[in-house]
Amino acid sequence: MRLADSPTASAATLTPSVPASAVTTATAVAPGIWIGVERADEDRLPRLETVLPDKLSLNGATPLSAAPIARALALFQRGGEGDPGPVLALGGDGGLRELDNIGLTRVTDRHGNEQSALDDTALSPDGRMAAFPQRDEVVVVDLTDATSRRWRVPGFNEIVSWRPDGVTLVVEQEEAVYLVDSDTGRVRHPPYPGFGTVAGGEPGTDLYRLHNPSSQVAELTRWDTSGTLLSRMRPRLAVGTGDWWGTGWLRGGRIAGDVFGAGGPRPYADVIEAEVIVVLDAETGQLAAGLVLPGMDRWTGCCQVMGWYDEDTVLFASRGRPSRLLAWRVSRGELLRVADLPDNAMVALGDLSRG
Repeated sequence: MRLADSPTASAATLTPSVPASAVTTATAVAPGIWIGVERADEDRLPRLETVLPDKLSLNGATPLSAAPIARALALFQRGGEGDPGPVLALGGDGGLRELDNIGLTRVTDRHGNEQSALDDTALSPDGRMAAFPQRDEVVVVDLTDATSRRWRVPGFNEIVSWRPDGVTLVVEQEEAVYLVDSDTGRVRHPPYPGFGTVAGGEPGTDLYRLHNPSSQVAELTRWDTSGTLLSRMRPRLAVGTGDWWGTGWLRGGRIAGDVFGAGGPRPYADVIEAEVIVVLDAETGQLAAGLVLPGMDRWTGCCQVMGWYDEDTVLFASRGRPSRLLAWRVSRGELLRVADLPDNAMVALGDLSRG
């Protein structure tokens, strides 16, 4: 059974018109380098109106098998210790669905460390499919009819992301990467190193990898689909330590990611603890922009990049109590609040610019 979502906004309302007087611009301290606001001031940021509601909740879900959705705006799963509970999908109709009858378990690495099955890269570009790593297999769920498939990928699978074609899955293990056709289950094993794959991009783009080969040294590599290394770059950052956290996201030839800030270069006066959202030029590896997020109440990895809203706007999560999804307009340093996130929950976003 397929259900069509009732639209929550017209295409004309997706790109907001924020009054100039309401826009909060971060403080520029160098070309392309901005200082953001303290966490306590985030709730006063003007709102970027998207297809998401103002506040996201984990309550009130109905089974996906009883009410499939045309596409998902976001996926959620409780984090922390203990049973993480089911994965939930927020539909374009505003309703919350529980992904039932798929039998997901917590993901473990070869050392026995556990994590939730949901990654921030789990949702396909069109919001119709979701993919999850499991030991020796990958589970692919069609959200439009609540069916699922299990493709065999031997090993401790830890991360699954979608290539821009919306079909190919990148399945990452500690020392191996597999490409899986989500429709047929065909598996290829190109010689990519494990972990660090950059998500996003446009169909036909090469695969990028952003990682730390040693402490506080970042490396950006570019590969074709056969596994041939095309380029290797060492980004030089004017902010942050170069110690990357979470997923890097590609769009319009630029890569955005979260960097640990404390202890790095400080062109930001008396800010003593911070995370930094960094944007790199994907072709050169050079720093294009940086947003320093100040505050002693931020912790390492607090401010994970969740993707791009458009080619000039990065979405990121400011974690804490409350947790918020924020937007940074890179070229102008403008900061906007998108939505309140469920505390202590893993989140994967769909393309919020779609009508």
